[in-house]
Amino acid sequence: MKQLVALVLVVGLAGCADAPAPHMFCPDVRVLAEAQNYTAFLPGRTDVAAQVTSAQITGVSGACVLRKKPGLLDVTLQAGFSASNGPADHGAPLALPYFVALAQGPVILHKQLYSMPLTFDGNTTVTSAVSKPVKVELPNEPESAGIEVLVGFQLSPQQLSAAANPAPGISEP
Repeated sequence: MKQLVALVLVVGLAGCADAPAPHMFCPDVRVLAEAQNYTAFLPGRTDVAAQVTSAQITGVSGACVLRKKPGLLDVTLQAGFSASNGPADHGAPLALPYFVALAQGPVILHKQLYSMPLTFDGNTTVTSAVSKPVKVELPNEPESAGIEVLVGFQLSPQQLSAAANPAPGISEP
């Protein structure tokens, strides 16, 4: 009888190994190109001597995991940042404003603001860091595969205008 119970358990467990993994409908995670660069100046000025910092989001990495709670996905992402110390900063710590947004086509479904602290050690003029992990919960449904998780700097209207209209003689790569 013990052998029969053991055989039933082995056959039952073997059947579990052959069960297909559930399909995950993971969203695309990327940096929003229009909000990838950030330049800050002293209030009321835009000349080179008033530049506090110039920063970039260098990339974003994400992972999609099916939650134990049926029907949900956890998307965890981190963003990389790099900044240069402008003449008006004098090495002071920075707090770069950025966002993580869920978008479906041109429609923003949700947006959350964050701050990325950066410091310049000693006489360094460039610094970089990686954000703390950000977790987004989505339903594991086909519609989630059509969602984009976008990361970008939270830009002021003046910064958006400058990004859209670069100075004459400056070409973008």
